[in-house]
Amino acid sequence: MRILLSKLPRPWIVDEKKDDGYTALHLAALNNHVEVAELLARVGKADLDLQNVNLQTALHLAVERQHTQIVRLLVREGANVNVADKDGDTPLHEALRHHTLSQLRQLQDVKDVGRLLMGLGSQGQDKKSSSFIACFLAAHGADLELKNKKGQTPLDLCPDPNLCKTLTNCHKNKESHDIETMTHAQTIDECLVCSDAKREMLFNPCGHVVCCNACAPRVKKCLICRENVVSRVKIEECVVCSDRKAGILFRPCGHMCACESCATLMKKCVQCRAQIQHMVPLSICCGGGGDISYIKGQNASGTISEVKSDVEDESVLLNTNNTNTEAVLMNNGSRDTSHIVTDC
Repeated sequence: MRILLSKLPRPWIVDEKKDDGYTALHLAALNNHVEVAELLARVGKADLDLQNVNLQTALHLAVERQHTQIVRLLVREGANVNVADKDGDTPLHEALRHHTLSQLRQLQDVKDVGRLLMGLGSQGQDKKSSSFIACFLAAHGADLELKNKKGQTPLDLCPDPNLCKTLTNCHKNKESHDIETMTHAQTIDECLVCSDAKREMLFNPCGHVVCCNACAPRVKKCLICRENVVSRVKIEECVVCSDRKAGILFRPCGHMCACESCATLMKKCVQCRAQIQHMVPLSICCGGGGDISYIKGQNASGTISEVKSDVEDESVLLNTNNTNTEAVLMNNGSRDTSHIVTDC
């Protein structure tokens, strides 16, 4: 996408719509492609408020799918938070409707209705996501009094008095920090298939962690790097301390059997006794950022091991099979000075 945008002779193509009114930004928001959405918004200067045939903006779709990083990106880039779709619903209407439906799904019997109305319903992760997004939208100018075509305001869709009070305070004081603290951890941790459970399956040989145990059998190609999945291994607790979940991938053996604290003390994999050439944190295995610890001065085999990440500047280090080579190279052999972040 970055290359396409840099070579694009007709910039208006960025906002070109399909027959259903979806633009590239709509699709990025719908599928939680954060980096693509960021490039379209910042480099491609995409129109953030274009509507599809249902009059939904990219923000509507991101809120509907609970993609918190996309929501934050669009709002911060200046998307209009009060655009109404064909039903008159704004993104805040959508967030609170999703919040209420997730509560109702969690009710066990009729007696729980009283707990729901008192704001004491189950605090499921799905419910938390929608309430965080609602607070974020309210803090960034979402109109609490705007009515849809059924005459409902956003607050009319929320039976939780505590959340209604919080939304009013967020709108009044323009303060909401909840989405900031939960965005990265939640989206990195959630299953890319169902978005309900946590990621817990390690794919081999690529070494990525993309989905939960229930969804893993259906995934034939890694959703991050598109490499064929040969085997799937559930990530268990650290075999050393048995206190924390394993979170470091050893290369070249491809085992994830130790937590971050215990892994720093190792030079050999505790599972197969193979020499460790470098360690890949779980955040990188999930497609996020982090630092790869190099134990030796060369790369090990494997997909993730070809990526050297830094917290401030992530770049791609292609495996050149040269022991002392540290230069960042592109496929054509030239040096990469653009600092482009590429999927591993």
